[in-house]
Amino acid sequence: MRRQRRPVIVALAFLTILSGVTHALPVRAQEPSVEERLIAFSGRLKLSLSIASFAIYAPTIGDLHLHAQQLVNLLEGTRGPHYVRLAEAQEAERGLRSDMGDLLKWFGEVPLEPEARVRMAAATRNMAAYLEYALNSALFALKSRRLEPAAQEMLKTHAFLAAAYERPSGVSSVPGLWTVLYLFELVDAAGEKP
Repeated sequence: MRRQRRPVIVALAFLTILSGVTHALPVRAQEPSVEERLIAFSGRLKLSLSIASFAIYAPTIGDLHLHAQQLVNLLEGTRGPHYVRLAEAQEAERGLRSDMGDLLKWFGEVPLEPEARVRMAAATRNMAAYLEYALNSALFALKSRRLEPAAQEMLKTHAFLAAAYERPSGVSSVPGLWTVLYLFELVDAAGEKP
């Protein structure tokens, strides 16, 4: 009888160990959906607008430079040529400009009508241009040694970021992120979440 129990006990011990190992294996995270990526991109673009606002009203040139550098870091990501680590080391993060290159690829994952695809492509080109202009203005502000000219550059930076976000108004506007969010039904015509 004892010999018959030994294989059963060994098998149970093996299964127990095996189940512990499989629970310890890392679970591969599911790739975020296009909609989730767009919402995250939108949140980071809104954050960039806030940072630009802080820079505009900074009381000293040092404070303005700090906010301008934060904005450059957000636009370029940790691998950008103008990236400066401001605090503790963090894992590599892509910048908004890097994500712009992926937007059209993300849109390729979603079935869209041809007209919507054309509007998305136009909005993406506009956003890329505005983000490039915002980066250039922020870099110019970083080089400035006087508060007034640096604040004026950050005001331009804010305007370019606002244009990239494209908050619709009663007047005509150039397509930007809002058009993309609207076509994905992530905002309604008033700009609110449906």
